[in-house]
Amino acid sequence: MKTSQYTSLDQELNQLSKARQEKIKARAETILCEEIALKHLSKKLGFSQEELQQFLEKNNITISDLEHQQNLELNMLKALVNKLGGTMEIIVKIPNKEPILIKD
Repeated sequence: MKTSQYTSLDQELNQLSKARQEKIKARAETILCEEIALKHLSKKLGFSQEELQQFLEKNNITISDLEHQQNLELNMLKALVNKLGGTMEIIVKIPNKEPILIKD
């Protein structure tokens, strides 16, 4: 009777250098964060995750692009909103002045 030559994922990972293990762990965490962000964004927009992912892929936008930027560029936000069929308005409020509405 032959014994199995298969190893577990933990066994395989333990054979790698600590640096490689950390890189794999960091990438896995990024993928998990992207999945969570995709679920949240699709829920807010009323799309299935698959529909939103297809839209983003078609327009070369990644969830990572959206969540890893400290300040989402206004042009990128506008493009995303427009491609989703929406419009964007910005209200500028300056003390002692009438609000200014900037439309798409």
